[in-house]
Amino acid sequence: MSVGKFTSLEEVRKDPKLLKQFIKERVSDGDGVGEQAAFDAALVAMIRSSPSDGKTSQTGNDADCSGTQTRPDTSPNASAKR
Repeated sequence: MSVGKFTSLEEVRKDPKLLKQFIKERVSDGDGVGEQAAFDAALVAMIRSSPSDGKTSQTGNDADCSGTQTRPDTSPNASAKR
């Protein structure tokens, strides 16, 4: 366990079974309570700052497009799987 009072996020990352304990400790300490407005404001800011559809890459919609892109320098006999 951690040296401090709570299970650390690093410990949970190493052992996912500790996630329930991590959440229980945070909720009992009051973390996450009353932060809905701050979360909503952050979410709105992220949406506003994300690029519009015109600035993101487009999907292949051509009739002969399979949706899979292949590098131009790849030989036709190359395997698709790695």
